[in-house]
Amino acid sequence: MRITKNFHFDAAHQLTDYHGKCERMHGHTYRLEVTVSGPVRKNGMVLDFALLKNVVKKYILDELDHQNLNDVFKNPTAENIATWIWKKLKPLPRLLKAMSLDRKYLDDIQFYYARQKSAEKIRPNQTDFSKIKLFEVRLFEGEGACVVID
Repeated sequence: MRITKNFHFDAAHQLTDYHGKCERMHGHTYRLEVTVSGPVRKNGMVLDFALLKNVVKKYILDELDHQNLNDVFKNPTAENIATWIWKKLKPLPRLLKAMSLDRKYLDDIQFYYARQKSAEKIRPNQTDFSKIKLFEVRLFEGEGACVVID
């Protein structure tokens, strides 16, 4: 089964190997869709959306949101940005395991479940992520322009 989580970030850039109005500094609100695949586990989920959200926030959004993308990429085209995102998220099982052991993530999850009166349901560091795979990354730059990597 596949699950998808949507994200947004704002950033500025100018295209360095392009002649036209996009060679001037300008900004976008990007929409990012990250799709993962894996089996449905005993808890009825492929993956906790909160865990996927925290991984993407830490490894992608914290580096790109409200940045000048020319400081990160030589030529920040949508294709180059999407390729960078794919490469960062490709070792997903390792990233998920690291995040599931992160103290802040655990504290946030325990707080959430404690509020739901079911703290015993969460044991993230006992989860096997080996069958979770990055399936697809979609990066939307503005209205109607999309790059897909799968």
